[in-house]
Amino acid sequence: MSTRLPLYRMLNAPLGGSESEVNYVFRSHDGLDPGATAVSGDQYALGKDSDWNPAEHPLEVQCLIERAPLLEAIFGPDGVASTGAEVLLALEWASADSCWRTLGPVHGLRHEEEGRVVVLDIELEPGTVRGSGFLSVQAFLGQYKAECVPGFAHQPGARLGPLAQTIEIVIDGDGSLFPVLEESLGAEGPLWELKACWSDPQDEPFSSDYVALVLNNAHPHFEQLRDRRALNFEQSPLMRQVFAAWLALVISQVKEDMGAQFDTYLGTSDADEGIASIADAVCSFIRLGDLNTASLPELFVSTQCWLDRRVRELENAA
Repeated sequence: MSTRLPLYRMLNAPLGGSESEVNYVFRSHDGLDPGATAVSGDQYALGKDSDWNPAEHPLEVQCLIERAPLLEAIFGPDGVASTGAEVLLALEWASADSCWRTLGPVHGLRHEEEGRVVVLDIELEPGTVRGSGFLSVQAFLGQYKAECVPGFAHQPGARLGPLAQTIEIVIDGDGSLFPVLEESLGAEGPLWELKACWSDPQDEPFSSDYVALVLNNAHPHFEQLRDRRALNFEQSPLMRQVFAAWLALVISQVKEDMGAQFDTYLGTSDADEGIASIADAVCSFIRLGDLNTASLPELFVSTQCWLDRRVRELENAA
């Protein structure tokens, strides 16, 4: 197995991503609040309990970065550019669900620049985002000194890497807290399947890298799961049944993997601490839906009843 070495120094998210260094603000210029919810340290869900709709309203993301640690990361002894160079910063949005990658407006940064905070923005137009995507702060080389500095990039436009931990933005309303992927499993394959790649549900994050509902977009009944022409991306009754079955399987699998620890974890885990890990997420869902985990059949029934109640609540509130 070979290792590919970069031709010049690269960044690898040197900023911690804490609010003291990097902070994200989500908004829409039409006055609607996207209802961003911090699911974990690097994942946000948008559209929950909000009138903001990704099909009808734009999404603006603003990133505020403390200038002192930023300058140190780029121009310091372990940085990626000489003090005489200009580095271009921009927010980058990448989404496989939307099949789209784009950069926001560029901010030129120099070592001698003053101020306390660097502000980066990106605006995503209505109807261009769905499912989930990733936001990162990317750095590129702008102008540089005539002489080449060994170890530093010298070609304008060279990508220098991410400055902070990439964050995931999950969109589509109340269902957006759950990792859903679309893949081709073949016309003869199942309509959906459970992706479960975790080794320890207490350690690994509740993200599509470890657990997901995989929908087969090559299946003849795929279009019956969701009417993609509808502005609200509403789920069909079939999709709710699929999701209820998937969620019951996830909970059942986590319970089986954790064994005797499961009941103890469920009784002591603090629901207010978020759903960073898979086990945290499962415990939160059990509490929210008052789910019966005594047996798999009872779990299936209680999960379906919970989702039906939730749908009726949303319809009554509309």
